[in-house]
Amino acid sequence: MLQINGATDRGMVREANEDRFAGEVFDRSSGYAVVCDGMGGAAGGGIAAGIAAEEVRRMVESSLRPHMEERSVHLLLESAVANANRAVYTRSEQAGGALCGMGTTLCAAVICDGTALVANIGDSRCYLLREDRLTQVTEDHTAVSAMIRLGLLTPEEAATHPDRHAITRAVGVEPTVNADYYTVDLASGDALLLCSDGLYNALPGEELTAALRQVLAGEDIHSLVTKANAAGGPDNITAVLIHNR
Repeated sequence: MLQINGATDRGMVREANEDRFAGEVFDRSSGYAVVCDGMGGAAGGGIAAGIAAEEVRRMVESSLRPHMEERSVHLLLESAVANANRAVYTRSEQAGGALCGMGTTLCAAVICDGTALVANIGDSRCYLLREDRLTQVTEDHTAVSAMIRLGLLTPEEAATHPDRHAITRAVGVEPTVNADYYTVDLASGDALLLCSDGLYNALPGEELTAALRQVLAGEDIHSLVTKANAAGGPDNITAVLIHNR
């Protein structure tokens, strides 16, 4: 049985919250979640994230059916991402320069019959918590992540690199965008965390793992936001937890 809970907060430094999220359980074995972290200023970022999250919500809620084949779920998620990109890009073009350059990250998961299809653009992340071990499912689309993969930087060097926040792929900046897709077979007790960088940067490694264990043990999802704010809360914070109970 699926359980989905989410929380978001502007953090301790930002003046506005540009993060948006959505998620819903449809029946015992199907549901979805999406996290978007806007860019382009408080107005533009929030608008872009809101449009993208709403487009994914609208498409998945209208089209996901019980026991859909995996290929059909994948096509649905691809269509939702493409439509989200088109909607954000069109809104920016229609604004006549007022929202020029706005965009958003997007990390979404659609679950059907124990299989999660995950889409990712930007540096919001999906993690899998299985038997108290946390692993990162998605790869960030950032300049420093590319340099790590090429062996030009270590993860430790990347953490303080001046370009560590530079995103190389975002929703709505160009007419089309390529997402990365992942498939996760969920076992009983597994949990997927979708989150913006304001959470994982504030609670790295074991801190995030321990905080998630506490949520699965019964602590409120908002405790993740509280812990990230206690660690400084330098950015907007959003977390959505999908628990396969």
